[in-house]
Amino acid sequence: MDCQDSLQTAQAMPELPDGVGLSLEEVRTLLALKNSTSVSPDDPILMIVTVLNAFLAEEEKLLDRHRKALTAILTERTDGYVKAVEQTTTHLGESLSSGSAKEMSRLFSENIGRMERFNSSLFWLTAIVTAAALVNVAIFIWR
Repeated sequence: MDCQDSLQTAQAMPELPDGVGLSLEEVRTLLALKNSTSVSPDDPILMIVTVLNAFLAEEEKLLDRHRKALTAILTERTDGYVKAVEQTTTHLGESLSSGSAKEMSRLFSENIGRMERFNSSLFWLTAIVTAAALVNVAIFIWR
């Protein structure tokens, strides 16, 4: 391939990949603003921009491959976890027999009775403490 073919190939390719990196004009403007230096469009320093933009395009391809691989791995793992949870839930539902449900119901009934007795005792203890406080106040006032 001679120099003429290389030039035609370079002209046929887009200057920069779409959406990656800065254009040559943006770099020239940036250099003028930040460094107060004007760079001509044919300055060899601008070749660095082309090389770096090509690097960014390749890096984006690599990142895209990694994203796809991670998505596949996470999807596979998540599906496995969901299946395991479903199996555990099904097994747990099957293992709870009607006898277990009756036993739980009996325990709940016992606890309800205990709570009612506790509330009743609490009411009477509150009444006794209130009466004792009133007696203390009356004795304090009487003295």
